[in-house]
Amino acid sequence: MSEFVGKRVLVVGLGASGLAAARALLALDAKVRVTESSDGADVRARADALRSEGAEVETGGHELELIAADLAVLSPGIPPSSAVVRALEREGVKTISEVELAYRLSQCDFLAVTGTNGKTTTTSLLAAMLREAGIPSVAAGNIGLPVVDAVGSVPDNGAIALEVSSFQLAAIEQFAPRVAIVLNIAEDHTDWHGTAAAYAAAKARIVENQGPQDVFLPNADDPLAMRIAEHTRARVVPFSSRTVPDGGLGVANGHVVWRGTDILPVDDIPLVGGPGVEDAVAAAGAALEYGVEPKAVARAISTFRPLAHRLQIVAQGGGVTYIDDSKATNPHATLAAVDGLTDVVLIAGGRSKGMDLSELERTVPPVRAAVAMGEAIEDVVRIFEPLVPVERALDMGDAVRRAHRLASSRGSVLLSPGCASLDMYESYAARGDAFASAVRELIKEKQIDGQP
Repeated sequence: MSEFVGKRVLVVGLGASGLAAARALLALDAKVRVTESSDGADVRARADALRSEGAEVETGGHELELIAADLAVLSPGIPPSSAVVRALEREGVKTISEVELAYRLSQCDFLAVTGTNGKTTTTSLLAAMLREAGIPSVAAGNIGLPVVDAVGSVPDNGAIALEVSSFQLAAIEQFAPRVAIVLNIAEDHTDWHGTAAAYAAAKARIVENQGPQDVFLPNADDPLAMRIAEHTRARVVPFSSRTVPDGGLGVANGHVVWRGTDILPVDDIPLVGGPGVEDAVAAAGAALEYGVEPKAVARAISTFRPLAHRLQIVAQGGGVTYIDDSKATNPHATLAAVDGLTDVVLIAGGRSKGMDLSELERTVPPVRAAVAMGEAIEDVVRIFEPLVPVERALDMGDAVRRAHRLASSRGSVLLSPGCASLDMYESYAARGDAFASAVRELIKEKQIDGQP
């Protein structure tokens, strides 16, 4: 930690991660300057707090002439194409992510989860398994708690279950998780990384510094994840929700199986569809390889409760199940969401982030009808129109009503947009809340016997 004493460190971004990084660096006697492009009330409050603690802070824009520093710490979401990052490169300033900073400050183990979809559920399950085993741990990273804050609360005999994004992995240097999981890799965030190849390369960095004493768990059913396994020094333990891969763990005869041992029945996994099984198997593999007892893993899975907006059943009425998967912000997530469902009316659309949405056609079947909304409405209509009935909706209330009319008894209405929410909502959570509210209103209005 002495490497930061007296160093000039520029923290780029003043969200929760930037605030945590700045405070940790101040505690290490670094000379901290923070730069933030926005200037809202929350930002100003954080800026005032940091100034009182000894940091220099600028908000409302980056003063590119004043970026001289020995090191820069980039908050998640600062793209490599941004003016401030390009200026740092021109000045020869080394840049690292908040995850890299936290790793250098830590004494505990990291069990890291990345992938295009399923990261938050898998990380939450993994943290629950560690807690069930009595291992001091927290879930941190892209899941909400800044990693720098987490390392201060976990002792050296503990572990952090870390959800790590491609943004964070793109700026690591020494970060080496004890256990690493790659759930899947599909096109996403090309607006940030520039190309799908650059996005996949950032994901692959999760194994870059692992050694033979570490473990890597790739999804055996995902070719890009398995390709990463060809370039790691870690011990490879593949996982699958369909079979039991050689040297790994998976599903056989209705059970999750690891090293020839039945861990628990698949029916005991309280998550919807194939993605839920996949997330549970991945988390179980990481925990078991880390040393958690099988019984603790089984207890943690069977008592787990699905997270909001991730294949969450919000109501059942008139024989129709209404499912909120607003977290599905790319087509690959929507494809995963329909796995295991039948007779689906899909609500899709939003901001495409420059992605090709044509992959959504592969949701048919089980999708039997679709409702399109948001900026990508015409793209969604064009994809589904040759395949199944499709309607345009003005807003979420209209979308739910149209989906209700199209739904069959014993079927599902699934909000799994395959797009970002920012065309109409401030977040995917706000979009999911709007869906749940519209469903409740529909059930009340139609006097349907609905159960949450």
